[in-house]
Amino acid sequence: MVSSRKNAFALMVAVLLLGAGVLIHGLTDTSLWADEGWTIAASSEDCPVELISAWVADDVHPPLFFIGLWGWRQFTGDTIFEMRYYSVLLTLIGTAIMFRLGRAMFSTTAGILAALFYTLHDLVTVLTQEVRHYPQQLMLTALAMWLYWRFWERPTRGRGIAFAIAGVALIYSHYWGGFVLLTLGLHALITRRQNFRPYLLANLAIGVLYAAWLPVIYHQITLERPNGLPHALDNSWVVYKTLAYQLVGIPEAFWFVLAAVGILGTFTTTDPKLWRPTPASFLPAAVIILTVGFSLLLNADYPSLSWRSLAVIIPSLCLLAAHALAQFRWREQLIMVSFVLIYALTTTSAGPVIRPPWPAMSDFLARHSTRVDLILFELDTDEFAVGYYLDHSGAELRHISTETKREVAPAKFGAYLDQLLGDETGIWVAKLDWPYYDIRGDLAARGFVSTAAPVTWPSYVGRPIEAWRYDRPPQSEPRATFDGVLQLFRPVVDVHVDQITVNLLWLPNAKPAWNYTVSIFLLNAGGGLACANDCQHDSYPFENRSPTLNWEAGGLYFDSHTLNVTNLPAGRYQVGVKVYYFTDTNFTQLTIAPASDCSANAACEFILLAPIQIR
Repeated sequence: MVSSRKNAFALMVAVLLLGAGVLIHGLTDTSLWADEGWTIAASSEDCPVELISAWVADDVHPPLFFIGLWGWRQFTGDTIFEMRYYSVLLTLIGTAIMFRLGRAMFSTTAGILAALFYTLHDLVTVLTQEVRHYPQQLMLTALAMWLYWRFWERPTRGRGIAFAIAGVALIYSHYWGGFVLLTLGLHALITRRQNFRPYLLANLAIGVLYAAWLPVIYHQITLERPNGLPHALDNSWVVYKTLAYQLVGIPEAFWFVLAAVGILGTFTTTDPKLWRPTPASFLPAAVIILTVGFSLLLNADYPSLSWRSLAVIIPSLCLLAAHALAQFRWREQLIMVSFVLIYALTTTSAGPVIRPPWPAMSDFLARHSTRVDLILFELDTDEFAVGYYLDHSGAELRHISTETKREVAPAKFGAYLDQLLGDETGIWVAKLDWPYYDIRGDLAARGFVSTAAPVTWPSYVGRPIEAWRYDRPPQSEPRATFDGVLQLFRPVVDVHVDQITVNLLWLPNAKPAWNYTVSIFLLNAGGGLACANDCQHDSYPFENRSPTLNWEAGGLYFDSHTLNVTNLPAGRYQVGVKVYYFTDTNFTQLTIAPASDCSANAACEFILLAPIQIR
């Protein structure tokens, strides 16, 4: 038992510090996934009205979290850490509210334990380390329950208004909050039926304040998702066991028993013939049972079951478990709390959704794209996550989701591509395998040819991830010819933050007899090499992906090199290119392939591509 207010304060500070450490640790370790990318893109709008009309109204969620994140971003940056930290703050606030809820309904000890269980819950941690609305859903669930309980104990006007505001905020954050509010209303009807009027008025106020959003819900259900949510779980025992594993935690039996004791241990015994739970234990138990029950019933008619949505029952689970544990003596409490801490910090019952390797793909595209390249997204719903990484890569890149354009207006897609690609010469296609469409035929019909083998990354739930390079054949004379064989077309030099990208297009006029090495280097104002290591890149074309012995006469081959200029002093430099090959297997006998353009040096060993300015 916590013996004093001072001890309670100290313990809660410790719980909050522990929670902050757990939640902030590894906050940016996982990459963005589709839903996070969508959330970030939506909250990037200029004003909340555009956010709601252009994004949220056509989604499957209410708007409050997205408006809050939009406001947060007005005062912070938009790094992954800053945006995920918004979720951390919401969860820490929820932890403090769990203490107030447990103390108000049961005891100070129960409040501290409820806060501890909540902040250490694996699923709470997982949901907090995302740019999504679930931490706000959980926090507001706890807040609505606490304010309702205060209102239930003493139904004053001020407490009723506070509860109504929290209730509205909850269902404007997540629709499953409606099941919680329904349970609170039934609780008041059963336990305060003789004086139900204050609770009726509070719930009517919630309904009136929420009425403006009802047409949007109708639109979302009937027009946007008439057949249910695409990733809804089915009603099966396998799903039920998975939900228990995710929502309850491990060891499941431990938490189930604690929750059961939290209910049974408070049954009144004034009338031995009629045992019933007290209003305090009945409330969280009803939230769990009714929310799960209504969710399963709804799922049978409108597929929508999700462990993320059902997370609204976590505050109630933590509350019941804390109440049960608070009944033990302090020695037993210490043993079981130690057990919980060790288990929570060394095991997990929930993990983040599988993340595609978007940082790796985005880094590749940023290193091998210039301003004249266009990146087409054929990425299903992950376009915003990849777009975020590209936009924050330090390179000024152009990208657009052709898949989205095609899905919105399939009949006009051909004309759209004609206009989009009319003046383009080089294209990247970022592709997440989707069996219904292959854009490569559209590119070929518009004069583009594949100039490199696909670049691949580990598949995502069995779906290949690739980048394809396409270029239009050149119509001009070559910039230079090396060794009388390798014709160089369209050299493009682009200065990004901390790097220089040099893209080349080769067309051999005969089948190469050697594996040529292409050397890209940076010269200073005096004509010498600008630096020892980072200012030169030598490899077979396209980072050794395209050895010239595999080339055919008349083929078109993409080549790309990057130079690291992080530590290079500001100034004006020249980018040069040289081609050479080795005539022995030990790579000691080097022969330089002469260039047809000898303006840069008398020996025709290299040519200069373009002057650049490093700032």
